Amino acid sequence: MSEPDSRLGAGSTDLSQSERLLIERARLGMKLIMAGIAIVFVGAHLLPTPGRLVVNAVQGANFLLVALALRLLREGRSRPFNYLIGFGAYAITVIAAGAAGVAAGDGTTPVVLGVGLAVMSGTLIPWSAWWQLASVLVVTATGIWTVASVVDSPRLFWMQNVGTIAPTLASTVIITYALQRQRATVEQAEIERLHREEGLRIANRRLEEEIQEHRRTEAALRFAMRELDHRVKNTLATVQAVADQTLGSARTMEEFGDAFSGRIRALARIHGALAERRSEGLTIAELIELVVGPYRHHPASVLIQCDGTFVPSELVRVLGLALHELATNAAKYGALSTKDGRVSISSSVDPPTLARLRIRWEELDGPPVRGPARRGFGIRLIEEAVAYEADGHARLQFPSAGLRCEIEIPIAPVAT
Repeated sequence: MSEPDSRLGAGSTDLSQSERLLIERARLGMKLIMAGIAIVFVGAHLLPTPGRLVVNAVQGANFLLVALALRLLREGRSRPFNYLIGFGAYAITVIAAGAAGVAAGDGTTPVVLGVGLAVMSGTLIPWSAWWQLASVLVVTATGIWTVASVVDSPRLFWMQNVGTIAPTLASTVIITYALQRQRATVEQAEIERLHREEGLRIANRRLEEEIQEHRRTEAALRFAMRELDHRVKNTLATVQAVADQTLGSARTMEEFGDAFSGRIRALARIHGALAERRSEGLTIAELIELVVGPYRHHPASVLIQCDGTFVPSELVRVLGLALHELATNAAKYGALSTKDGRVSISSSVDPPTLARLRIRWEELDGPPVRGPARRGFGIRLIEEAVAYEADGHARLQFPSAGLRCEIEIPIAPVAT
């Protein structure tokens, strides 16, 4: 029974196939032996046989032992155990045939049976040439014993019989070796085929995953391009509107240049911050610091009291421009135009169930404030843009102590 070939690897599937082949062939051989014993047992009753009782007892014991070996031989047991079980059943059968021949006074039949068993084991059972050589030695020893015990002949007469069957027995060893090499080649080719198939399956799975990933990436890129196109169009429309309104409200080109460049810089800072956040949005505190922070004279000149309410990207731009207008107005005419002036900015979500964000702007310790003689673009942007784009409202008040503004928009509060 063939030893594990190192070329077969350690795969459990390959070894189990070899085990199944071994057990299948060994079981078939044992069943043939049991059938032969049964035929001999019946023949001993039909034909006059010397020493019939002893022959029947030997054959009966042989039948039971082979049946027991057939029951013990199974998958899941260790390979050496199955080897020994198979070889033991074979050796017991050869020796039992020799014993039956001695009991019957027949020296020819056991030798013929032994040679037949050797041929059958060499061609049928997939074991190694070393196990076959051991079986040949058992057959040879049993044949010598049988002939020497039955035939009354000169000394060493048994050598003629052994010499007659020796070529056949030797050929069984050679056949076993050749079949072993052939089986090893077939098994190795099968293992290589399985490995190639597994490699192809893995490559196919990876290719499918790469294709799926490529499709997801392509879909994401298409979505990003559509989103970018939408945002660019909105930005260009905003810039065009800011330019038109600034031009319409400016008295001189210098005033237009200052106002327009300031608004464009504010838009650029807002879009830069959104790009870093992948256009997801900003917290209200981050937005106020981004837009109003550059106008701070010293740390106390701008007081920000805001929570972590998250402002989505679609509202960041309109709120940012509104806060920018308040900041530039304060820097030119209001509290931030003097060193002692202060701006207090606070926010809250009031009430939480309605999810409305309230922003309060209050200027303190600045120059006296008077109401505007005309509603410029800055005031219109604060009031109208908040109402139109954010579905909210903004209220501007101009007490002499300082400008006050309250902006209220619907928003879902998200703490960060």
